[in-house]
Formats: sequence, C-alpha cells, structure tokens
Amino acid sequence: MDPKKFEQIVNEVVSLQGRPMESRQCPDQYLGSIGELLKEPTFPIRVSARNRPAEPCVLMVLESPHIDEFTDEPGPAKGLTGEMIRQHLTECLNIPGLEDYGLVLVNAIQHQCSLGSNTIVYRDRIFRAVWSSGGKEDFQSRIADLYQSGDIVVNCCTKGNDYEIHTPLRNLVEMALRTAIPNVESVRRMHPASWRKAEWRGIMWRV
Repeated sequence: MDPKKFEQIVNEVVSLQGRPMESRQCPDQYLGSIGELLKEPTFPIRVSARNRPAEPCVLMVLESPHIDEFTDEPGPAKGLTGEMIRQHLTECLNIPGLEDYGLVLVNAIQHQCSLGSNTIVYRDRIFRAVWSSGGKEDFQSRIADLYQSGDIVVNCCTKGNDYEIHTPLRNLVEMALRTAIPNVESVRRMHPASWRKAEWRGIMWRV
C-alpha cells in the first residue's frame, strides 16, 4: 500500500495531534535456510522475498510490524519475535525435513498498525481500517505471487485485543489466504512472541 494512503487512513481513524507517524513499509523478506538460522543470534541474511530460492520455503504470515521492525532499515521480526522463531520454529511446526526449507516472513499489512504505541491502543483499529481499504487485496496479491508449489504457509497472526466483538485478525487473514491460494491449507500457529511459554508452542488455533 502506498504510504500516503496509509497516512490518510490513519488520520481518518485516530487523532495523533501532530505526533509523527512511521509510514515506511516493512518489506516481506527471505531470511535464509531454516537449518542455518536455528539458534543463531540473528537471521543469516535479509533479502527481498522476491529473491527467495526456487527450493520450498515456509511462508510465515504475521499481522503487522511493530517497533523493532523499523530500527534502521525496516525488516520483519527483528526483536523478540525473531528470537522466538530462531529458537523454537522446528518445535512449533514439527514437520519432518523442516531444516531443508527456506524461511520467508510476510506481514499481512506492511505498515506499523500499532503506530509505535502499546498494541492495545491503536493496532486493531488501524489494521481493520487498512484491511478494508485495500490492505486485504494487497496482501492477497503478495502472497499469491510469493507462493510456489511445495511451500508451507503458516498463519501466525495474533487474534488481536478486540476479538470478542470483532472477527479476530488472524481469521481475517486466514480467509484471505484461502481465497488467494485456494488449494493450499495453511498451518495455524500462535504468534511467535507467545512461544516464550512452552505451552503455546505447537498449538493450532481454531478457525
């Protein structure tokens, strides 16, 4: 989505009273072979997801970038989320031969829906507003272009904070996935930030 359009949507939904807004996009990225990145302090490489290898990859979908993702050049899962992925991915997916796959991280919305605040403040409202104003179609186009036969699609989006009164964010993304790549059944897992607790690893959430 064009940054100007994102700014327009945000200004229609909330009043920032002159506070600066992060309007850069966080690009979808290929982060290396899973076998190479496990237990490492950082991801071995960060390149555009369009430059992913021809070999099968895990396409992990997150909802939107937060604060760490915009440190220096924007990139997905730079903070705790990335650390949890590198430490616990194989345990959480439990798929034979997973270490031979590459890893591609995709944000359903590439802009900072949290606006740099605690996620309970703005994220869900901004995500829903962007999603209904072209964000869904943008995501579907990106994921359809990235997907190759043999890939594993993992929906790790959060359900959001307002899931009791609105459709959970992860369900919105799941429905979009099923339309964009209809012959592919995604693997549904909790957001990697929750993998700090062993009981949340490997849990499949219900649609």
